[in-house]
Amino acid sequence: MIRISAGSAACMGLTAIKMDAYPTTAYLLSGSSCMMGCSFCPQGSGTDETIDRLGRVNWPGFTWEQVKEGLDRAEKVGIKRICLQSVRHNDGIDTLVELINRLKGLSNLPLSVSAWLGDQEEASALVKAGADRISVSLDVVNPNIYQKIKGGSLEQRLNLLLNCADHLPGKVSTHIICGLGESEKEALQIIDRLVKAGVTIALFAFVPLKGTPLEGGFPPPVDSYRRIQAGYYLLKEDLVDFKSFKFERGKVISFGLPEKDLEKYLSEGSVFQTTGCPDCNRPFYNERPGGIIYNYHRALSDHEKIKALDELFKSFKRVESLKK
Repeated sequence: MIRISAGSAACMGLTAIKMDAYPTTAYLLSGSSCMMGCSFCPQGSGTDETIDRLGRVNWPGFTWEQVKEGLDRAEKVGIKRICLQSVRHNDGIDTLVELINRLKGLSNLPLSVSAWLGDQEEASALVKAGADRISVSLDVVNPNIYQKIKGGSLEQRLNLLLNCADHLPGKVSTHIICGLGESEKEALQIIDRLVKAGVTIALFAFVPLKGTPLEGGFPPPVDSYRRIQAGYYLLKEDLVDFKSFKFERGKVISFGLPEKDLEKYLSEGSVFQTTGCPDCNRPFYNERPGGIIYNYHRALSDHEKIKALDELFKSFKRVESLKK
């Protein structure tokens, strides 16, 4: 038995549900009742109310026979990657290696793995088993908040991530959640460090979920999230150096570029789309249909580009020229 996100399962023909958007990655989840107990995560609470959820998404269980049938259909309906996620459990990577072998025997799709790893050797073992990308999640970028929300040391986790990136160039990703009390400067400082190390970053907006210790929290202001998206994009594309960024009380007040250049680089809109492994679009993982869209799961319409840029420049001069 393995769990599959509700949207992926529908795309794979395993369930029949109405969807507003379709994933381009098949998201699978191994295990339950995670040992970590991260305050933002339903899997950490271990309650009946949350155990079937990760993020805003439900993850029903399926047999391996059903998984095989679904993966046979996957490529025909636009699925381009498998993402195997795992809660932390007692048996190290043995279960993950077995799952990778099983999935590679069922499909030729590229496979990403996101799991708790103890060292770089475990990451290498997962790549050897058949994973083409490994995600070592940071989630939280402020050291004190990391210890409070996740437990342990942010610096140790960051060092593990950087060590994996050094040994597995081009194969390492991470997750960063914005809106957990960090400043924009703290987020972009670590993003800059990771970009220079060749780490691919999946940005998430914090979502307060019922049944978790942080259910009473709030998502990040959308203009703040847009500035972090823009900063990541500019650093990743090597369009500006982090030293050119200017901050006031931890908030970006300038990216060190003339406004016309910033408009030119960002107006195409891809900066506001989902980031992460190739072909990962995570539709409505952070959002509710009809609400604020933090990560667009597809190319933006002209209206959406203008809206997202207006949100980005909420604290700057508004981009009136784009409305003409």
